[in-house]
Amino acid sequence: MFQADRMVVAFDGHEDSKKALKKAIALAKTLHAKLTVVYSHDGKSSRQMFDAPRPMTGGAYIGGGMADLQTPPVYVPHDEQQSPLIFEDHTEEVVAEARMLLNEEQFEATIEIVEGEPAEAIIEYAEEISADLIVMGARDQSRLKKMLFGSVSEKLSSKSDIPVLIVK
Repeated sequence: MFQADRMVVAFDGHEDSKKALKKAIALAKTLHAKLTVVYSHDGKSSRQMFDAPRPMTGGAYIGGGMADLQTPPVYVPHDEQQSPLIFEDHTEEVVAEARMLLNEEQFEATIEIVEGEPAEAIIEYAEEISADLIVMGARDQSRLKKMLFGSVSEKLSSKSDIPVLIVK
């Protein structure tokens, strides 16, 4: 019988990863394994923004100045000196969704957020904690999308030395 003491499940909040998390929980309960839910935060998909200083409006200038000027927030690279920074992504929602599913299944697991390209970041983390199994969902994609971009599950299963269970 297959034995796994430590399992990692890739989770991004989509339906396929919810199925994978439920399957991983059931498997972890059966095998009495520790489970870590991993969300890969790809820096490219989030934008950092700060609220730039805006020109004074209305009566601040002689003759009304630039009262009608609308200035949008300015997008800039991260710099320690600038604040406040806001990350525009879904990390908090994904973590909350994972916690909710874990609570529904009455199962305790660790939730980790890793940085980088999903397949590589998940493999690196799984190796770091000496995981025995990686569980992830398979998203249905069109053939064209698969040809152009590939799928995370294909990349992960082909690059990982750790066994990968793909849940459909």
